[in-house]
Amino acid sequence: MPTLPVFSKTFLPISLLFMIGGLWGFFFILIKTTVNDGINPSAYVFWFCFGAGLVVLVIGLIRRTFPPLTRPHIVYYFKAALLRFTLANIILYTVTGKLPVGIMAVVMAFTPIVTHLISLVTGTEKFVKLRFFGILLGFAGVLMIVIPKTSLPDPSLAIWVLIGFGTPLLHGAGYVFLSEKNRPPDIESLQLAAGTLIAAALMALPISLLLGEFSMLVPPFSKGEVAMMTHFILAGINFYAIFELIRLAGPTYMSQALFLSVIFGVVLGIIIFREEHSLFVWVAIALILSGLGLVNAWRR
Repeated sequence: MPTLPVFSKTFLPISLLFMIGGLWGFFFILIKTTVNDGINPSAYVFWFCFGAGLVVLVIGLIRRTFPPLTRPHIVYYFKAALLRFTLANIILYTVTGKLPVGIMAVVMAFTPIVTHLISLVTGTEKFVKLRFFGILLGFAGVLMIVIPKTSLPDPSLAIWVLIGFGTPLLHGAGYVFLSEKNRPPDIESLQLAAGTLIAAALMALPISLLLGEFSMLVPPFSKGEVAMMTHFILAGINFYAIFELIRLAGPTYMSQALFLSVIFGVVLGIIIFREEHSLFVWVAIALILSGLGLVNAWRR
């Protein structure tokens, strides 16, 4: 019989990888269900960040770790939250309500490509020809979605695709900001996730109130509210799984979950929402995944 260490080194990492990629793909289904049920994006961002933050906080407390609350740490939480969650998720939730789930999954797969481009501009990473070619392939995939009139179910959706790319752009800027050399000392990733999520919730609440979009979670819950609560509970667990997978197998191995999220997102969109995609979209998927592969390959 295999021992636990053997299991940890082989089956556990690949199990976590498929779980993370599968959940990322499934989250698009939950987002679309929530938004289509009438829950406004700013309120959604608050409840998601607050709920997921509490889940991560509880996991941290079980592990006897708590986010540091010094002034530099708190300032860092809010700066990271603005880029990584508050603005990015308002765009994500708004656009996912307008676009097919499969298209949004492809858009989000663009995140590492944008991250590398921002890293080049800021000097965080060095220029590598093959990785830059990956960026070009990714942008070619974007053009395959937004330029041909027959690539999307409705040509007017192209503007929403372009707006949707604001989320990977903000995520990319957030990831560069969250890199090791920028983060404050003596903080674990789980602590950082909890602090940033709670900060994002505190930022989203006044936005939601000012826009008149805030809504309380009071039973009996609607289908959208159930989907939203499922989202933030699973997302909190997924944050912990991501950090565990990075610990077990490294960040490059974990990044492969993005490939799986596209596959799961596209397939689930076809099964649940009966989505159909044009040949241009399938070519775009191939181009963006190829670009993602080249960008990630040089992290090994």
